[in-house]
Parts: sequence; structure tokens; C-alpha cells
Amino acid sequence: MSRSLRHSRLAPYIYLLPAVTVLAVFFVIPTLQVAYFSLTRYTVFTDPEWVGFENYQRLGASGWFWVTLANSLLYLLVTPALIFVSLLAAFTVHARLRGERMLRLLFFLPVITPTIVAAIAWRSLLREEGGLLNAGLEELSLPAIAWLTEKPWTLISPMLVTLWKGFGFYMMILLAGLLSVPNELREAAALDGAGRLAVARHVVLPNLAPLLILVSIVSSISALKVFDEIFVTVRGVPVDHQTAVPMVYERAFVEGNFGMASALGMTLFAIILVFSLLNLWITRSRDA
Repeated sequence: MSRSLRHSRLAPYIYLLPAVTVLAVFFVIPTLQVAYFSLTRYTVFTDPEWVGFENYQRLGASGWFWVTLANSLLYLLVTPALIFVSLLAAFTVHARLRGERMLRLLFFLPVITPTIVAAIAWRSLLREEGGLLNAGLEELSLPAIAWLTEKPWTLISPMLVTLWKGFGFYMMILLAGLLSVPNELREAAALDGAGRLAVARHVVLPNLAPLLILVSIVSSISALKVFDEIFVTVRGVPVDHQTAVPMVYERAFVEGNFGMASALGMTLFAIILVFSLLNLWITRSRDA
């Protein structure tokens, strides 16, 4: 075998080596380490001690796990709201109104705002006393809402942060899809007597279907692993008001139970992985 041939066969692996190294150091090795810790009794005061699946058994027997997992699934309700608002914003920007560039900038501004800053700002807006939203309700002679302390508002409040923070990003994805729809299709539909709503429904939306599925998958995965919005916006609420991911922080850094935190983290990892594979399978089945 010639030297040049050997080099040509090794070249792809050499090019992949930096990326594979980064993945191994920052993803594969930490994941394997957490998987090992999940099978141990490991606290801030003790070294890891092998206990097998004891942490998972305790997790399944605990009421707080199922309650927080149910709240995580309820948090997925933010996904259809995100899709609707993002699509509405994309249509608005695509309409080429006066000041379109400024409007696009304003819509995208929340995306580049740090999540912690956004959550703190929304917490101030949602305060029961002195909050802007409750002040507006009082002006309308409506009762104030306990946005930060009572169910279901303790889930809805972080959802508002997620919605405000994320719709600009998905708007840009859908806007790219709108710009790629051939004008010939719109013109042909208009010649057949279709109005704007009919063109949007029967021409534009079918062409946006792959991007809408992408937005649905990405936003759903983000909703399942949400942390910052809940931790900052409604911090201090009881366990049954929270989703599952903040409980990983509680178990690890408040209680110091790293074994249980690792078991919870691996369980959530498995749930999100299954959810992602299911969405991928549905997408491929639709394309086929």
C-alpha cells in the first residue's frame, strides 16, 4: 500500500480528531461519570459507595419525583404558544411594513438578553405588590394574581419568560422559510382567487411544515430541560410547584446528595433522549 493512499485514508479521522476529543472530554466522559455516580451512595461527606440501582428505586418510590416530572410535562404547553407567537412575528416582519428592520431587531433582542437578566426583570413585573402586571389588573378593577407563589401561576410565570426569551430565535428560522417560498406559488394561488388567508393556509404553511416540526422539537426539548427561568423567577416555591431539572440542583448542591442527583439527571437524560428519538422518527415517517 502506497504512503499517499495510507495518508488519504487517515485524513478524515485526523480532521475529526479535534471534534471527537472535545465531545469525549466535555460530554462522553462526564456522562459516564454521572452514570457511575448514580449507582453509588455519594454525598458531600462520603466517597462514592456502590449500591447498584438503589438510588433509582428510591427515586421511583418518592412522590416529589412524579410531581415534578408531571410539571415538566405541563411545561411543554409553552411549545404551541412559542410556535404561534414566532409564526405571527415572522409573518409580521415578512409583510415588509415600515420600519421592518427595527421591528426585526426588537423581536430578536430578547434572544441576546441573558436568561438570568430576563428572569429577574420578569420577576419584578410579576411581583404581587408593586408589579406592573398586577398594577394593570388593579386599574381594570380585577383581583391581583399571585404569579410567584400559587399554582398554576408558578408554572405560567416561567413560561412567560421562556416565551419572551425564545420567540425571536424561532421567528428568524420561520422567516427564512417564508423567504424561501417561491413567489410563483403565491401568484398562482392569487390568480385562482385565493385571498391572503387562503394563500397563507394552503401555500405558505405547507411549505413551512418541516421548519415548524424543527421548531416544535427544539422548543420541546428546551422546555423539558428548563432551569434558569424557574430557578430565578419562582425561587423558593415548594417542591410540588417545580419541574424536575431544578430538583437536580436541589439534591446535589442544597442537600449534598450527589448519588441521588446523578440518578435523577440520568433519568431525565433518558426521558429527553427517548422524546428526541420519537420526534425524529415521526419526522422521518412524515417525510417518507
